[in-house]
Amino acid sequence: MKRVLIVGLPFFPKKYEYAVSAYRKLGCKVKVLLNKRKNTHEQDSFEDNSLLSYSSNNNFLRIKQFIVEVLRFKPSNIDCYNYSILSVLYVLIARAFGINVRFWIIGGELVGDTQNANSSSFFVRTYSKLKKFLTWICLRYSNVIFAKELHHVECIRSHLPKALSKVVQIHNCVPVPAYSYSSIAGAKRDFLYANAVVERRNVISLLDALANLRTEGIQFKAAIYGFNSISNEVYAPRGVPYSERALSHFHYLKLENFVEVRGFVNDVNQVMKEYKFFVFPSDVILANYALLESMSLGLVPIVYPGNGYELLVEDGVNGFVAFDYDLSKAFKRALSLSNDEYINMSKSAYDTIYKNFSMQVWLRKLSSHLY
Repeated sequence: MKRVLIVGLPFFPKKYEYAVSAYRKLGCKVKVLLNKRKNTHEQDSFEDNSLLSYSSNNNFLRIKQFIVEVLRFKPSNIDCYNYSILSVLYVLIARAFGINVRFWIIGGELVGDTQNANSSSFFVRTYSKLKKFLTWICLRYSNVIFAKELHHVECIRSHLPKALSKVVQIHNCVPVPAYSYSSIAGAKRDFLYANAVVERRNVISLLDALANLRTEGIQFKAAIYGFNSISNEVYAPRGVPYSERALSHFHYLKLENFVEVRGFVNDVNQVMKEYKFFVFPSDVILANYALLESMSLGLVPIVYPGNGYELLVEDGVNGFVAFDYDLSKAFKRALSLSNDEYINMSKSAYDTIYKNFSMQVWLRKLSSHLY
């Protein structure tokens, strides 16, 4: 039986449960080594106490625990998620043990992105540069590189073309339920944003657009989920300064009677069923988990023309693209849809996920280079 040890994760939300389910469908035995135990959504929904192991806040002890797990679990594959500078040690130690290393690029680490950090200090900037440098070392020594965003491939092509042969373009995926007309028709609220409130997702511009609708006297119901500064049941805190700035802007605009604001919550897919439109004005569109999940439930997306949008959203067909970055205009187009027009667009959004971003599609790519 193929064995997969997943390392580097600071938390274990539902999107990683999908990965574990996928591996098990492929007949693999899976183990997840989390950085540390938190009071968050790190429960084993598979009712298997052997799935999750925890290391430590101490970096030395964390690497020690990793070696212990390698010796105990005897994985044939290591899936390393690049959340910290320790990734380079995971990769090099695994290679020293002769283990097949599959390296997952997370976000903007190839270019030293600091937007999601909780500080703009010299230390954070230095850490970001160090992580960028170490990430490129990881790419050199990994057996397989999983690139989830288009700019990952572009960056590798420009700076490390020899590694392109190891790259597998694999977008996120979600389980796709049967399309429910009654659920879509029963949605009573309009606009939902449910993602981390970080700078690259332009939540302040979303708030301004909603304020414009209110000023014009247009009736709507909206909510924004993901403010770290309110609560955080699911994810490790990130981008807190921007979250605080966006929340202050929300109060400055006096939107309290028009827009609900929340932190991260478990089972946000249940919240999605109450809304018609999913708003994601991000710099990177492809392929955000929450966006995919919302479309799989039939919500119609409203997005910026961010990186990879064209592979997910076709303006006027299965959603709306604010090419001019005017969300207010996009919101008005959405609210003007007849019921039949909305249902057709909703079904088209669902079909996009079913055909291109379902677990079945993902399994084929995930199974590549497994030993």
